[in-house]
Amino acid sequence: QTPSSGQKHAPDYRSILSISDEAARAQALNEHLSTRSYVQGYSLSQADVDAFRQLSTPPADPQLFHVARWFRHIEALLGSPCGKGQPCRLQASKGRRVQPQWSPPAGTQPRRLHLYNSLTRNKCFLHFL
Repeated sequence: QTPSSGQKHAPDYRSILSISDEAARAQALNEHLSTRSYVQGYSLSQADVDAFRQLSTPPADPQLFHVARWFRHIEALLGSPCGKGQPCRLQASKGRRVQPQWSPPAGTQPRRLHLYNSLTRNKCFLHFL
């Protein structure tokens, strides 16, 4: 705490990662992530990768839900946890994403959509398959 303001000052993430007891480190990380989405900054950074490398799975303790949320998010970005000597890479999409073709449920009739042309006030009919 800072004496004049009475507010807690967030510890540097390196001091959190240097805690040797895994349970205490997870608790400190959970408290740190209770007010932020990433370990440091406003987007994925090396700090997140460093912290992610220290975990193999999200914590089982339901009280550590901030770490569990953060872990799943970082795992979605990086893939599975990286070992100490392994590089972590962002998951790249494999080509262009395309919306799958939609078709109405079997046995239903195609719907007609009635639109009005605002200039001529004529009805236009569109048929959906």
